[in-house]
Amino acid sequence: MNAKALVDEAKLLKENDHFARALSLAILALEELGKIPLICNMILYHKDDTEAWHKAWNEFQSHRFKLGVWTVYGKQLLSVLGKSYESEFPSGIEPLTDKFKQLGIYVSFFKGKFILPEEFAKDNYEWLEYFLGILEERIARFEPLHGSLASSERFVDMGIELLSTVKKAKSKDELKKILADWVSQKMKVV
Repeated sequence: MNAKALVDEAKLLKENDHFARALSLAILALEELGKIPLICNMILYHKDDTEAWHKAWNEFQSHRFKLGVWTVYGKQLLSVLGKSYESEFPSGIEPLTDKFKQLGIYVSFFKGKFILPEEFAKDNYEWLEYFLGILEERIARFEPLHGSLASSERFVDMGIELLSTVKKAKSKDELKKILADWVSQKMKVV
């Protein structure tokens, strides 16, 4: 919900020609949306596994890690189901994205001159469009599963059930069938 609000605000800024701040908010929205898979992965951790929990909370607080979620999250599951994201988030883009976020807020000094955020943003407008496109796609795909606290709770319950279901697979083909059947059945309910 917060990622969606950040996207709405980024669009308002964009519509009013404040591209620098819009770019920064779009990247912040990606980070916020990146928290969802990290939290969902936590259902795999045993409550007493302090090492796993420590690592999970460090990742949850890392801006670059949350951005990096979009280079991998869902790719394997989607490929098993024969689907993919329409827009890709390239591996290794996290440092650049984090830098863009900073340049959209702060005055920078580069090659002997100060650069205002708006000066940077006007030359990088296509990045704003790119990030907003990724966000709209990810939010649309996440909305049925995480658009409210109740839907997120249902998703976690389903995730726990899915884990017990996929353990039954004896081969990759069987896993594909189990996943496809399970998703088909469960998505009707959601």
